[in-house]
Amino acid sequence: MLFYLALPCTLVIFFASKALYAIKPWAIFHPFVLSVLSLLLLHYFLKLDYSQYEEGTSLLVALLEPAVVVLALPLYLQLHLIKEKFNIILSACLLAVLIAFSCALFLMPLLGADLVTAASLAGQHVTTPIAMEISRSLNGIPSLTAAMVVCVGIFGGSVGLAFYKLCGIKDNQAQGVAMGCAAHALGTAKIMETDKVAGAFASISLIICAILSAILMPLLYAVLF
Repeated sequence: MLFYLALPCTLVIFFASKALYAIKPWAIFHPFVLSVLSLLLLHYFLKLDYSQYEEGTSLLVALLEPAVVVLALPLYLQLHLIKEKFNIILSACLLAVLIAFSCALFLMPLLGADLVTAASLAGQHVTTPIAMEISRSLNGIPSLTAAMVVCVGIFGGSVGLAFYKLCGIKDNQAQGVAMGCAAHALGTAKIMETDKVAGAFASISLIICAILSAILMPLLYAVLF
């Protein structure tokens, strides 16, 4: 029975969460957060078999791969602008990666964190699979990294636009680059809802940051630690 109910229940929970978030756009009501929490509570209190649930929602997992390809569409449509500003985007992404690494590995220990915890936070600005691999290469804790990636993405997507308004940042290209560098896919998806140009710049920044982080962070860690 769970096999047949898993997919419709998941979709109902997600769209209900999305509707609630549209009414009350608070971080706790973010569709990702509310959906995960709701499903966790259902599994816990109803003692559901996760393997059956996973099998029942396999279609959603299969659709993730083509869904990621959709990110390429805004890139293609704004390719002329991205080409013009590519050097600036690359420089911003490189700076973002270096700042993320420095804050995690140098600032966190000053605040009392051990090196393992600090290393786990170094890659929290990129998407989960890449962040977890970076964490492993730095001798961090991948599960902690994954949790922080989700928190960072939700926080960036929830407050990023308000932060731009507060700081008077009106350039949509700059907004996109900042969101892609700091809040990965969740932030990119949020800003893409409001501005396609910003979404395209966020997408390319997300990709570049992921590549640079995967290459540079293990090298820097090996040299410095």
